[in-house]
This record gives sequence, C-alpha cells and structure tokens, in this order.
Amino acid sequence: MPKKKNLKRSGIIFFSSIIALFIAWQLLKEFKIKAFVVDSLQTELNHYFEDSVRFHVEDISFRFLEKEIIFEEVKIFLFTDQKDTLASLELPNLNISWGNYWETFNNELYKFNTLELKNVKLLLPFDFDKIKRTKASRPSFEGKFELEIKDFLVEGGEILFYDEHNTKSGRIKTEYNLFAQELKFKKGEIPKTFKDIAKNIFLEFHDLNYFLKDDLHKVDIKKLSFDLFKQDIIISKAHFRPIYSPEKFAELKGEQANHIDIHLDSIHLNSMKWQGDSMVSINTILSKKIELKVNKDKNYILPDDRFIPILVELLKNSDISIDVRKCIIQNMNLAYFEIPDGSQEIGTVSITNIEGEITNITNREDSIAKYGTDLVIKANGNLYNEGKLTADIRYNLTSDYGYFTVAGNLEPMPIMAINQYMSKSAPVEIISGNVDELFFSYSGGNKAVIGEMEFKYSDLKIKFHEIINKDEQGDKALSWLANIALSQENPRKNGKFRVGKIQFTRDTRKSMFSYWSNSLVSGFQSTVGIGKAARIEKLNKDENKDKNLWQKIGFGIKDESE
Repeated sequence: MPKKKNLKRSGIIFFSSIIALFIAWQLLKEFKIKAFVVDSLQTELNHYFEDSVRFHVEDISFRFLEKEIIFEEVKIFLFTDQKDTLASLELPNLNISWGNYWETFNNELYKFNTLELKNVKLLLPFDFDKIKRTKASRPSFEGKFELEIKDFLVEGGEILFYDEHNTKSGRIKTEYNLFAQELKFKKGEIPKTFKDIAKNIFLEFHDLNYFLKDDLHKVDIKKLSFDLFKQDIIISKAHFRPIYSPEKFAELKGEQANHIDIHLDSIHLNSMKWQGDSMVSINTILSKKIELKVNKDKNYILPDDRFIPILVELLKNSDISIDVRKCIIQNMNLAYFEIPDGSQEIGTVSITNIEGEITNITNREDSIAKYGTDLVIKANGNLYNEGKLTADIRYNLTSDYGYFTVAGNLEPMPIMAINQYMSKSAPVEIISGNVDELFFSYSGGNKAVIGEMEFKYSDLKIKFHEIINKDEQGDKALSWLANIALSQENPRKNGKFRVGKIQFTRDTRKSMFSYWSNSLVSGFQSTVGIGKAARIEKLNKDENKDKNLWQKIGFGIKDESE
C-alpha cells in the first residue's frame, strides 16, 4: 500500500509540475518573450520609416525537438499622420528554424538556417514615394545582438498595389515569391545598402494584372523576375491591350485613336538602375516574339488641338533622366488595320519577321557627349510577306527641331501586294507590276521632309473603281487613260530613269508611322508620274549594276571629272 501511495503521489507531483511549467511557459512567452520580440521588431521598423509602424503577433510557439519557432497571425501596419493605412503586411504564420542550439543562441548572436513566410499579403501604394523612409543612423537592433539567416523565403505571397483606395483602376494585383541568401545584421554596423545585409535578393511576380487609370487599358504579365543585385528584370508573356473591342473602343473615345494590342513573349532588361521618378538607365533591352496590332477608324474626327511629338521631342520634354544603351528587337510582327473615312472596309499594312536595334536612347548630356549625338534605329522586315524592307533612321538628339535622316531599300516583290491597303483607302487598284529595285533617302525635322527615291519597276497597270457619270465605261476609260499617262516601267526603254521626289509636310496630329509612310508615298507618286520628278537620268544598260546601297541613294559616288 505505501508503495502505491508513493507512486500515486509521485504521479500527481509530476503532472502538477508539467502543468505548472506549461503555465509558467505561457506566462513567460506572453509577457516576456512575445513582448521582447514585438518591442524589438516594432522599434527597429519605426527607425526606418517616418510614419508610425505597428507590429502585432497573435501567438508564438516553440518546438524544441524540431528546433523551430512559429509566429502565428503576424501583422504589420504603416499608418499616416491621419491614421490611415498606408501599407500593410499580413501572414498566417512565420517559421524560423535552426540546426544547433549552441551555435544559434550564443554570445548575443542569433543564427538561423531558414526564415520561411507563406501566403503573405501585402498592401502597398503604387507611388512608393508615399512611403517616407529615413536613413539608418544607428546599428541594427541598436547593436544589442547580431542576427544571421541563411535562407529567407516568401512563398505564395500576394501583393495589391493601389493608386487610390477602393478604386479598380490604377491597381496591380499579383502573386509573388521572394528569396534572399545570407542575411546578416551585424552588431555595431550601420547598413547603407541591401548588399550590406544580404548576399543576394531575388523577387518573382506571377499573374500580374494592372488596370490603367484611363479605364480603357490593362496589362497582364505571366511572370516578372527581378534580381536586385544584378539589377536584371525578365518579363515573360506580357499583354498590353484595350479592355474593349476596336469598335467599342472607337465609340468610347469618340475621335480617331489607335487601338493598340501588344503581345510580348519575353523582355530582358539588363543592368537597370532607377531613382524614383527622376532617373532610369538600362544597358540592354532584349525583346523577343512581339505581336503588335493597331486598329484605327477614320470615320471619327481628328481633333484640331491634338499634337503628337516625335521621339526626340518626347525624350527632351521628359521629366525623367533616361539612358538606354541598346534595345534589340527579335521576331516582331506588325499589323495595321484602318477603316477609311466614309467606308467600312478595312485596309491592312503588315510587316513580319522584323529584326532591329535601337541605340543611344538618351536625354542626358553626359551620355550624348560620350556616345554621340545620334539616336540610331536599324531595322528590317518582310512587307506583306513579299519583299524585304530595310531602313536606317537617325535622330539628332541635340537638334532644336528634331532633325533626322532616313535611308533604306525594298527588295523585289509584286506591287499588287499593297492593294491590301491602297484599294481600300482610294478608288485605285494595281492589277500588275513588279518592284525590281527601290532605294530611298530623305531628311527633315518635326514638320517636313525632303529627299529622293530611286524606284525601278516594270509592267505597272492600274484600275480605277470610281464610276464617272454613273457609267462603268467611264471607269474603264479612266483606267485606260491612266495607264497611257503613267509610265508602266522605270527606266523606260529609251534608258530614261525617273528619280522620284520625296516631299511631305507633316500633320502634327498624326503619328510618326504616318509621317514616315506618307513621305514614301510622295516618292512613289512622283516616280510613276503623279507629281514632279526630282530629276530624269539617262542610264546605260549596265549602269548601277555594281553599286552598293549608299552609292545608289547618292552617297559615296566619285565625281567623274576628278
């Protein structure tokens, strides 16, 4: 009996001790450890922000055997002076693990293997300048201890960037993952940059959606990856598009407007640096597989007060300091669809397999002094999948009136291909004809251009669809007269070669694409006889045979009198 009583007494004492220890632990955790963690982190966060930071933890669990601490229902709020929530962070739990007790909690050094956060929800203003940060003026955690974390992980997170609370437009909603290696907050040291506290930081966004403030467009991005230290950004599967169809978009705008739809397979921005809204510099932009579709309905008005600046004017007038060394375009397809005024038929211009490079995109004086005064665009593509079109465009970045030069050529192709656009916008159809050789060069500024076109063609015949006096015979007669009046070949059989004059005055309400294309149309019209030629040359049979592109458009030809 005494033995049973002793055993019973021992059991009661043991379980009572366990309960007492548990209660003591809960009290210690609640009033000491939890208070220490909350006060330390809240004090640390308030040191870096001008606005008030509040840190909250619902519960802390220690798993001694698993060597793990779990913080449950963690919330961080950044409040404005008006007590409005400027930014917030919420997560259901935060896991911290370590490998060895002695190494982890030793001599005022807390060393952990992994800090893992899952399902973190962030609310941030789209304008980061609203979050007013202060420069560190003391060591991390006031120099009381050091903190090392080998791997810091955020998985399955969600961010909502907002412009104004409770509005759909100007918002970005996206999922994200974050990975940082070897985080170190050293005792007695003041961190100045991210490199002072981490070896590497990598951020990845998924399924990003952004509604623009105009309530007409949105952007969808499948994945955006950002290496903070290499300063590289990779964007995969991006889509910029109007929310509405071309017909509804035109109706809502109520005026001539470009309905622009862009698919981008990938963009890589290399060595990107920025300072808020004041400066951005990028070494190289590499874009691959671009599908660009533009729709315009000319049955709507073109506002008199509209002004579209050319590229160099945009750079000069920008409040942001811009410097992009190189932009490479690979495998781009462009399709332009236009409904002419008074019609519902759609004319089409298409250029496929575009390859190009744009260099020296800048408005910085130091970059212009170092790399030269020209912004250079070099590109080529297949016009209507028939002939290869090549162009070299150079903008002078120091010119007050946007001076630029254009030179290029079009390889042999059937002229009838341009009926896809021309026959819809004018009562004219090309029924036969071939481009044998075409070279062009012109120059000008933001208002007008002048230049020349050397266009060799053969078997050109056209047909008018306009009915004269409601008599189809008039249509046939006009086509016959046009084919008599206009030269069906250039050069003619007598060797006379008509050099076309490129001359065009820009409508500043229209785009740069319209400026370039209409300049070339003026050269085409001059060459075939609709307008005055630049000059008439007498060609020998083998003349021009061995000339290169620059010699054919008038450069590098030696004077025979020398």
